[in-house]
Amino acid sequence: MSRKSRWPIYLFLGITTNLLVWGLAIAYITLKAPSYTTKWSVTLPGTGSTSRVDLPGIGIASSQTDSPYRYDSHHDPRENYKYIAGSDEVRTRAAELLNLDLKAFNEPKIEIIGNSTLMEFEMVGDTPQLAQQKATALHQAFLLQLEALRQEEITDHDRNLQLLLSQSQQNLEKAQARLSEYQVTSSIMSSEQLVDLSKTIEALRKQKAEVDAMNRQSNARMVQIAQNLDLTPAEANEAFALQSDGLFQDYLLKYQTTRSEIIALTSVYTPRHPVVLAKQQELDEARAGLAERSQQIVGRPIDPEIWEETNLRNGDNASKREVLFQELITFQTENVGLEAQSQELGRQITTLENRLKTLSVQGSELENLRRDVQIAEAVFSSTLTQMDMSKSNIFASYPRIQMLTPPALPQEPSSPKKVLAILGAGMSSVFFTAGFLLLWMRDVKNQRRKQSAIIVEPKPQPIPVNSAYPQQNSSTAVSKR
Repeated sequence: MSRKSRWPIYLFLGITTNLLVWGLAIAYITLKAPSYTTKWSVTLPGTGSTSRVDLPGIGIASSQTDSPYRYDSHHDPRENYKYIAGSDEVRTRAAELLNLDLKAFNEPKIEIIGNSTLMEFEMVGDTPQLAQQKATALHQAFLLQLEALRQEEITDHDRNLQLLLSQSQQNLEKAQARLSEYQVTSSIMSSEQLVDLSKTIEALRKQKAEVDAMNRQSNARMVQIAQNLDLTPAEANEAFALQSDGLFQDYLLKYQTTRSEIIALTSVYTPRHPVVLAKQQELDEARAGLAERSQQIVGRPIDPEIWEETNLRNGDNASKREVLFQELITFQTENVGLEAQSQELGRQITTLENRLKTLSVQGSELENLRRDVQIAEAVFSSTLTQMDMSKSNIFASYPRIQMLTPPALPQEPSSPKKVLAILGAGMSSVFFTAGFLLLWMRDVKNQRRKQSAIIVEPKPQPIPVNSAYPQQNSSTAVSKR
């Protein structure tokens, strides 16, 4: 399709789209039923109150109403009030006040003003009078709901106080019986028992400290000897056990003798000679016997090559080495005994400390039971006082609200918004017109590009049939081409 034939299409689409947009805007302005919005605001006071009554000879009864904003920024009673005001219960009660259906009573718009104690309400109605009546009815229903919640809380609180009051007399009689029974069944008779038990615990702690000091000293000596021998106490024990076993020593002697013979034979024969191989088999049997016997004695196989390092009779200083081994075993045994003694002292201290705790609790319980009668009288009197004072504490969980600005009678409708409708239609018209214009310009540009490509492209030249050259040369030229 050519350029001249496409611009009417874009013109038609642009006019149609603009007519549709402006038609919808005009229909919204003319056909939409007007609605009216009224606003009102309330505040929640942030102060608390405290009441205190002195009961001579008994104690003090106090009552405190905390500020609703006492916790932090995340605890705001206005959030609870926002939920309550928009609940179905409040809306149903407000609709009943105006003899309206709940569906006709729309939900209010509630906003919490930051950094203040204010709440702002909005209510929409078909007429200015209906909007104001809905707002007034909603506020009244909201107050009635808060009052019902406060009365429910007071009823529950008074029920608990009545139960506590009825139990106070029974607690007094039970306290006297518990005191007599406790004096018979408890282990404590006087406060001197606690003093004597504390002295015994301190003496055991001192003795345990001395044993621990001796244990550390013995352990230090054992570590020093083990470092000099380059062995551990466990390895020293194994050395003594193996050294005293005759069968192990026989295997060891056979192993050492066979190994010496193999060294002598390998200087004469090759390692694959039958005589060397036979001796090597005897050496392996001796090694296996050592491993099996050491497994039975010390619980693990001993390598004969490493055994030379722990053999007590090996070397020129065998006697001194054996003495060091004996000292190492002695200190190890002493260390084990001191450790066991320290653990026993610790167990005794723990047992006595637990007994001291038990007797301390029993002593405190004995004193508490003696005061139960006085406490029961104080509870009875203070409960009566709290029942009277709780009536002044009805705003603890649901603080009172105060209306700052009452619902005003709207003067102008809040919907439809003519300015916004006209502005939206104008912006849409501009966007659609610009879009169709850009599409038309794109088509024009594409058409010009295609025409330029057709003009510039060269036509192919035909090959002449008759030529001045001979026939064979023409055939050759064609084939080359």
